[in-house]
Amino acid sequence: CYNWPRSDTMRLSPLMLPAGLLLLVLLAAAAIFAMDAGRSVIFPYPLDYGEGPLLEQTVRLAHLEGIYRPDLTSPPYTVSNYPPVYPLVLAPLARASGPAFWYGRLLSVLSMIAAATLIGLILRSLTGDTLASAIGGLLLFSFAPAAYWALLYRVDALALALSLAGLYVCARYPRGRGTVTIAALLLTAAIYTRQSYGVAAPLAACVWLARSAGWRRALSLAGSIVGLGMVVFVVLDLASGGGFRFDIVTANLNTYDPGSLLWYLSDVWMLMPLALIGAGVYAVSAGWSAVPSWGLIAPYLVGAWLAALTIGKAGSNVNYLLEAGAAVSLSLGALLAWQRPRWIAQAAIALLLALDVSLMVLASPYRPVIQARLAEREPAQRLLGIMHDARGVVLADEDIGLLPLDGRPIYFQPFEMTQLARAGRWDQRPFLDSLERQAFAAILLYRIPQVPLHRTRWTDEMLATIERRYVMEQRIGATEVYRPRRGD
Repeated sequence: CYNWPRSDTMRLSPLMLPAGLLLLVLLAAAAIFAMDAGRSVIFPYPLDYGEGPLLEQTVRLAHLEGIYRPDLTSPPYTVSNYPPVYPLVLAPLARASGPAFWYGRLLSVLSMIAAATLIGLILRSLTGDTLASAIGGLLLFSFAPAAYWALLYRVDALALALSLAGLYVCARYPRGRGTVTIAALLLTAAIYTRQSYGVAAPLAACVWLARSAGWRRALSLAGSIVGLGMVVFVVLDLASGGGFRFDIVTANLNTYDPGSLLWYLSDVWMLMPLALIGAGVYAVSAGWSAVPSWGLIAPYLVGAWLAALTIGKAGSNVNYLLEAGAAVSLSLGALLAWQRPRWIAQAAIALLLALDVSLMVLASPYRPVIQARLAEREPAQRLLGIMHDARGVVLADEDIGLLPLDGRPIYFQPFEMTQLARAGRWDQRPFLDSLERQAFAAILLYRIPQVPLHRTRWTDEMLATIERRYVMEQRIGATEVYRPRRGD
């Protein structure tokens, strides 16, 4: 913790202005996030493929139905790729309000706000610097993947908030009587919201406790997380007849594409090069200089970026980068606090970050995606009408979220089942027979020439059967509506 220079106003003025400018830029980014969040929460239709299965899982849990199936030899052909905490939290609202996207998106938005607040609180506990802590927390809203993904009915923002809450407990009360118990519960809850959150925050919490309270306390936390996690895993797996293990482990073993990893990492580098350099400088030089905050933030930074490397897996998206964004925010806040007595260095860092944040917000490739989807209210309404009027089972890919909205169960999850078929873990022949028999009243295929998503969501055999046994009746937006061929 450093003290502000009080007597030398000539040094205080240049110190405050760059940091103040950075703070204003970050507040503007937070305001843009709030505006986008308000629009997404009230938008009644799907914004992302993954929202639909999660909404259906929420509705099923609300009606006390299982969501992990041990047998995929018969329909419905669905898997639940995530642990149950997120849909469980939302199940009471689904029970009371019926299927809707607003409560899941609201939970994601509030979770991202909580995550940003917790970053600030962790920094305040580590550095005692209020301004640097506020900047570190606000940086999360300018991180383009986080600002985008927090608008969706997805599990990641809640997992991030829970993991940071566990980390905060360890940072603030390393020797507290209930620290190990509370932190273990929060970190395990994060893991059972999204399984990839079992790396960065638990690693950082254990390293920090080892440094500040002793190895016994760190081992106690690690043992509590492992023990509690194993107990929950066994209970859920036994209750689902092995379906839990299959869905969250086996069904997630998709093919890995190093080219996809490089594409995402280069995209992040182009968006925030100065921020990444700043985080790297902190990670290397703060450890060399024995800065106290380094003992928690460095392991979190390493763990978060190790988890981010799994973004090369087929079907991955920018949600794999949320922890990395939180780690960069923590690193930059700590860097500003560390450089506070060196006001020229801190001023330069603040000015460079203000430039980088402006680039991140203005050049984000993700915000136009959400804006385009928000503009598709009328096409979505028409597709929902087609689905509602269909007499029989309807299949959909990008518009799969319309099925639970219409009160229909999801019969087939295209992406998940296609990946299982290609990996040899699911026999698609019974489903192909159903397609051949024209067992479906309508099939909604999302096709955009620039990005052939349909090729990752349907096998070649499925697409060929659809083209042969069904006819495209109309196109609404980017969605083609197929009906069975008459007379066949």
